[in-house]
Amino acid sequence: MKQKRIIFLVIVACTAILFALSGLFSGDEGNGNNRTPTDIAKRRSLEAVVSATGEVLPIMSSFVKSEVSGRITEILIDEGDSVTKGMHLLQLDRTNLEAKVKESARSLEAQRLRLEKSERNYKRLEQLFAQAFVGEKDFLDAKTDLELAKLNLEIAQARLEDVEEDLSKTTIVAPHDGIVTKLNVVEGGVISGATSVSNGTNILTVAQMEELYMEASVNEVDVEQLALGQTARLKFAAMPKLALPGTIDRIAVSARKDGNIRVFPIEVVFEAKDERVRSGVSATVEIPIARAENVISVLLSAVFHENDKRYVFIQDKSGWRRQEVELGISNLQHVEIVTGVPLDAVLGLSRPPEFRRGNYD
Repeated sequence: MKQKRIIFLVIVACTAILFALSGLFSGDEGNGNNRTPTDIAKRRSLEAVVSATGEVLPIMSSFVKSEVSGRITEILIDEGDSVTKGMHLLQLDRTNLEAKVKESARSLEAQRLRLEKSERNYKRLEQLFAQAFVGEKDFLDAKTDLELAKLNLEIAQARLEDVEEDLSKTTIVAPHDGIVTKLNVVEGGVISGATSVSNGTNILTVAQMEELYMEASVNEVDVEQLALGQTARLKFAAMPKLALPGTIDRIAVSARKDGNIRVFPIEVVFEAKDERVRSGVSATVEIPIARAENVISVLLSAVFHENDKRYVFIQDKSGWRRQEVELGISNLQHVEIVTGVPLDAVLGLSRPPEFRRGNYD
């Protein structure tokens, strides 16, 4: 008998639980208010922003190339090193050019001796011609030889200067201050020089990392709210706690197509105040376009849209009622309610059950 009584009590308890659950999940309107998630209208300060994602790039970045071809004999820097303008970066083999310099120098000296000889011969014939001891042809030939000797000396001098300049170009120097962001060669490798018919080898890249810019694309609706010089904030996915100020430096004058959307590229310049911010990292820019202080606002999900109307569902003692509202600015979470909702009002974040059936007031 005792065992039957225990089984009976268990059945009664289970029945009571099932009854309570059925009431909780039933469509009874009397309990509908308990099933609708809510938000409370509060005063907040809101800031509307235009946001976009993009890539961080250096404002000044140079591909370093050589003007002469040759074999690399020494590399004096490595990736990540800081360099200053004119600093030696690497050295090419100088053997062949040094030999050409010596040869050109000897050729120049030979032309100088020929010039001295031509000058002596001209002066001698000039005196003899004045005394009518030589004919005019011999005198004029001596004068021509002198002029040719002068020209040959100038040519030899130019050739020497050319090979000396090529020799100086075997030492590759930094074009400006910066950091070596990429090194593409190794010692012993052969590079080609940049000429009118060849682009030459990209030896390395030097970039100034103090000033950077972010390149992003803004859709055609938002771009009308932007202007050159407008302030912005930059955030970085890899550094969630870091935010840096920036300024819009460029807005493209023509749109580009990104899929089915027309976008305008923009550039936001900023100072890299944190060494973790490097060229190539992804970033998000937020550009404030409006701000409202201490205004009544609610979660975005509390506002519903129907045609051109905006409305909310307000809960009071008698239940739920639908209320049209006028909206102000919004951020990513909240929206300003200009008219239609009092402070501390309870609003539904989903349609109350009685309005899901289309029973609108």
